Amino acid sequence: MTGAAMSYPRSPWRGALPPLAVYGRHWARWAVGVNSLTARLRAASSSFRVELLSQQRTMPLRDEWRCLGLPRAAETLAREVLLICDETPVVYAHTIVHPRSVAADWPFLKALGTQPLGHALFADPRVARGAFEFAQLDVRHPLVRRARAALGGTPLGGMARLPARRSVFRRGASAMLVTEVFLPALAAFDPPPML
Repeated sequence: MTGAAMSYPRSPWRGALPPLAVYGRHWARWAVGVNSLTARLRAASSSFRVELLSQQRTMPLRDEWRCLGLPRAAETLAREVLLICDETPVVYAHTIVHPRSVAADWPFLKALGTQPLGHALFADPRVARGAFEFAQLDVRHPLVRRARAALGGTPLGGMARLPARRSVFRRGASAMLVTEVFLPALAAFDPPPML
């Protein structure tokens, strides 16, 4: 999409983790881990891989472009992947950066392919992660619709909303927004206690 920033009626993102009665203890334990989600998923499963869905220029969602510090909505480079544990998709991840910042601050991004983004981010001492924001994304949210499409339109296991988190990574003068939507199949995997 190359027109105005993609819209959704109201931003569901909050700086505080939703109450356990809303989010659920299992989902909260996945959401609050401070280390790489990739490392945690690897520790929780026998096999782990990344499936690259797309990496292309597109307009950000209405509540995304400000996270990058942009003065107005502008085209971004978006990377969308599924994180797969034991051949089961458990996380839909959506990353955006301003295209001009890729060469200077995120040079690895263009050649990342099916390699985990988390490994590259956490291995670089110049990268700093900002605070998490949390949400319960309903089925109408564009990211949930994209996740469902990536799963072939399969039902969401009776879940009306999907837990999600996002944070901004900074390197040099630029920012990268990483959003992780937890898919119903993640319920079968226990988060590692120490990661």
